[in-house]
Amino acid sequence: MKSSVGIFSHVLAALFILCCSAFSALGASKPPADPPASLPSFDKSINTMRYDAVGDIRYSADEYLRYVPAALMLGLKAGGYESRSSWGRIVVSDAFSSVIMAASVNGLKYSVKRPRPDGSSYDSFPSGHTATAFMTAAMLHEEYGWRSPWISFGGYAIASATGISRILNNRHWASDVIAGAVIGIASVKLGYFLADLVFKDKYLNPAYSAPSFGFETGRKYYDIGLYFGYRFALQGTDRTSSGILPGGAVTGMEVSIPITASEALKGTAGIAADLGTSSYSTVDNRSFNTYGFMLGGYWKHPFAKILEADARIMAGYALPGNRNVSRTLGIKDGFAMSAGGGLAVAVGENFKVKAFALYGISDIMTSGPVSHAVTLRASALFFW
Repeated sequence: MKSSVGIFSHVLAALFILCCSAFSALGASKPPADPPASLPSFDKSINTMRYDAVGDIRYSADEYLRYVPAALMLGLKAGGYESRSSWGRIVVSDAFSSVIMAASVNGLKYSVKRPRPDGSSYDSFPSGHTATAFMTAAMLHEEYGWRSPWISFGGYAIASATGISRILNNRHWASDVIAGAVIGIASVKLGYFLADLVFKDKYLNPAYSAPSFGFETGRKYYDIGLYFGYRFALQGTDRTSSGILPGGAVTGMEVSIPITASEALKGTAGIAADLGTSSYSTVDNRSFNTYGFMLGGYWKHPFAKILEADARIMAGYALPGNRNVSRTLGIKDGFAMSAGGGLAVAVGENFKVKAFALYGISDIMTSGPVSHAVTLRASALFFW
């Protein structure tokens, strides 16, 4: 029978991401109103960032990407690569998951009735394409993650590309995509949990060994993931006569590479890298992005099995985009530094979410003081 730790991991992950989904739904219960001039909303700021980065792009890859993890899972199974479950158990587990996902997505779509950013319809929240992509990636993880974490990483990378594509195609707000991702993963956690209750130990691969859940003290983990957040300016760049508003969305990718772990450190130390984009808007409806690369060090301390404290300090360089706007506002290339800390929670095998706060300074104005800001962000990370 499935171990109590395994059952706990499924229940904890399902409850956590369902709560995240419910919280997102509350925020999307009505069309986003025009924000006050002093603070653009997160969703509209991400949408502005998208337009400044890629313009009015359109492509159809996301129509097919969402099914790639499922095709990979079925291809591996048909090719004789042993999975966690028999064909029959896979069908039942995935049927449970699909029904839960479809009911959740469609129930929210037709009760929330949120307008899409392109104005084409009123069924934006949550993103069904993203939910499907993360559902199929989570199915692949359940069946083959125990064989290699790289299989799981590939599935979640494809699912993430699907969600990002829905934003780039202007079909969804960022919060639609975040909610779709958590619904997709939650559906599989609940679907497999129900199938485990039905089948117990039957039709499982005898060689299957459930991946460990949580953080092992003394182990050096590599992390890679995506983050979304919001920047709140304290002084400097966002409070100048140029009329730049005092806040905007941030998004990007973060990587952690461990160097050493010891009892003396009470955790792990290593190299932290951050590749990100920040959105800036003005009172007269102009906007531009800055693109930055940060490199530095981190210290992490796991505790209570599923929790991990994280502190880091980084330095790097920021480059402004949309030069026809940023130059007229006096924005230039400049150094940047940041330091902060956060708390991560393991919500599945090789998967964690993290809340993080950063204090940063940057010198991107041609005149005036350096900019000071506090950034609050949430990350979804794959670790191995």
